[in-house]
Amino acid sequence: MCTWNIPDGKGGSAELPGQLEVLPNRAPKGSVYGRLPLNRDEPQGGVFSFSFPQVVEAPTLSGTLANGGSIALLDARITYWTMNQGHITGSAALLGKGGEFFGQHSSQMTVEHDKKAPLVSSVEFQITALDALAGTAPIKSVQTPGIHPDNPKDLWSANLNLEARVEWEKEGTELSVGYDGRMRTTDGYEFRLTFSPVATLTVEQGISLRAAFDEFVEPLRRISSIATGKPQDLTYVAVKLTDTAGQYQVYGTGITQAPFASSARDVRTHRSAIRAKVDELSLLDLILEWRKYAAEHHPLVETYGSMLHAHDQHPRSRFLLLIQALEGLHGYETRNEYSRRRLDHLSKRERVIDSLNNVVDRDVMQFVKKFLSKSPPTSLDAVLKSMTGALPIDIMDRIAATSLVEQVMSDPSVTTPANALRIVRNNLAHGTRGYDAFELDEVVRILELAVRGHSLIILGCPDEAVKRVFEESD
Repeated sequence: MCTWNIPDGKGGSAELPGQLEVLPNRAPKGSVYGRLPLNRDEPQGGVFSFSFPQVVEAPTLSGTLANGGSIALLDARITYWTMNQGHITGSAALLGKGGEFFGQHSSQMTVEHDKKAPLVSSVEFQITALDALAGTAPIKSVQTPGIHPDNPKDLWSANLNLEARVEWEKEGTELSVGYDGRMRTTDGYEFRLTFSPVATLTVEQGISLRAAFDEFVEPLRRISSIATGKPQDLTYVAVKLTDTAGQYQVYGTGITQAPFASSARDVRTHRSAIRAKVDELSLLDLILEWRKYAAEHHPLVETYGSMLHAHDQHPRSRFLLLIQALEGLHGYETRNEYSRRRLDHLSKRERVIDSLNNVVDRDVMQFVKKFLSKSPPTSLDAVLKSMTGALPIDIMDRIAATSLVEQVMSDPSVTTPANALRIVRNNLAHGTRGYDAFELDEVVRILELAVRGHSLIILGCPDEAVKRVFEESD
């Protein structure tokens, strides 16, 4: 239950009762009822009428929860369906503990304050596998009665790792990854320490929540997915705003609202190829590199990035996308060389056509001009060989040992694993033949290692991190 500050259409607002519903992985929604500020139609014969639905939009819709907490609903859309009831939706809901919002008590707010979205000064968030990605542990050592005979028989202790938090700063932006801890000590039967990994982003100049997500939070989630080879979730987000004190938890699509505590078992299970502390890698640098490549429409970032969080994609789709990602990366990295080859090819083509002008008849010349390609020949076999050869680990032997490639290479005309992959890709892309999903998946798993390896390479990760992609899969 809540009270909304509904724009009244006259530059002010009306306090009206309503509801707000926030759920994991869902956009917030709500309702408003009471004496709504509706727009009347022009009077006809002295009689007023109202048309429905009526829609009101606001960058931010403020309100107060029944428990005193404050609400800021972003990208709000209010739809009035009847004289006394309306439906409310938004892209995200910011919930505070109450008191003040935008520097004022919510009851004092007017529509003037809702004409722009709030700016974010810092974002606290958690992504699954964040602890494995950071490469640090919150506990440095422990002492128990059973480890050494000289240890006190009544003492259990833990020494915290004061260097577990890692921080980076660049271009007016700071990113830190550390641990929030909680202790259970007042129980006479149980003594417990738990720690939860948390990332904190701080910017010098305020940015919109959407920009914070698109430019920092989502890139780190994708990097975490690449490093672990598994889709990773955004579990929790809270923000601080530039013009008000306090912290506000964010609810919206893509946030699972399931924060977790770290464990050695989960860290081992995630098997992250990136271990920022050990590798002396800046996660902020990786985020900025990802942003740069996304702005340039880098084929690997766009193609592979689009499939990172897909949990149930068919092996056929993944096979085609992974081949496309490798092909696009090769084209991106050799684009200057290809431009030179194309110019040389066009020059040779013109010389050939000129030399035939006085030798063959008109029909032959038209055929030659139409079917003599203006682009130099390319081969997917050569692309795959080049892309796999550029990795620190040779994966062609693994590909050759898969049942799918062995089956295709049983044809004497297919001489190499790369040649077999080309044939499979062409058959799938053109719909001329299908393959067993389990056999395709066996190849997909290896191809994905190659794409993950190349993704880490373009982001600037060291060879040791890239090699872990292949070693952890053994």
